[in-house]
Amino acid sequence: MTIGEPSALFEPRLATAEPYRPDTVADGGVAFGLTVRAASVRGLSKRYAGGPRQDDICLRLHAASGTLIAAVADGVSGASRSDLGAALAVRYATSAVSRQLDDGCESVDWGPVFEQAAWALVEEQRRASGVGSAGVEEAAGFLATTLLVAAVQGPDVQVAAVGDSPAFVLAGKEYDALVGSPVCADGLLGGGVESLPRFGGAAAVESVRRRLDRGAVLLLCTDGLALPLGDGRGEVGVALARELARPPDVVDFARLLDFSRSTYDDDRSLIAVWGAAA
Repeated sequence: MTIGEPSALFEPRLATAEPYRPDTVADGGVAFGLTVRAASVRGLSKRYAGGPRQDDICLRLHAASGTLIAAVADGVSGASRSDLGAALAVRYATSAVSRQLDDGCESVDWGPVFEQAAWALVEEQRRASGVGSAGVEEAAGFLATTLLVAAVQGPDVQVAAVGDSPAFVLAGKEYDALVGSPVCADGLLGGGVESLPRFGGAAAVESVRRRLDRGAVLLLCTDGLALPLGDGRGEVGVALARELARPPDVVDFARLLDFSRSTYDDDRSLIAVWGAAA
């Protein structure tokens, strides 16, 4: 899909990162009365240079409570292994939420969720470097990532973020920002983006709880989508609202996310959740 002035056309280079990172991932299905679509696509700048996709996504189901757990992460460009950092963060965070639900918690305690994800990055850096004393600063230099996590149980939505990967509720043509407002930073360490593992602990976690009304869609994304989306009143917002009025096919959802628009060349990730009325 082309929105406005298109991006340049070229044949993407395969990514050479280790471990293997596919250019695009897509997932979706139904669970607990919810319909879910999820995709993460490599940005044009990475495709041109042969770099890895630094975004990642994760979906997890907690059957006992009927809760969908979803997470999105955006690896910081200045951290050389942030693609792995994003992958670890979403998986450890969703596992941490699931453990709280196992214990019967009705409200997620977000501080420990983000702290456990941050600690996983430190442990990975210690393993990779062979230095058991590697700390937060060293891990941040290699694995820094934003993190956005949501727990959806029926119409009840709990969502929290560290960094500029935002969550919205789309109702009709209106986008209501919840957490993680994107900032126009350079993406480098120290560029103004809050990230794991170096963050201010529980006090730095932005969280909200709200009801997902009938016909509304919960959107969890990285700034690669949020920046061209803006306040939702431009061409990108109009196109997304139109295409997400109903859940598209999984592959079509990934194609939608991979729209062509000049000057926007970052990785893009999006998880969309429709309620029972969708």
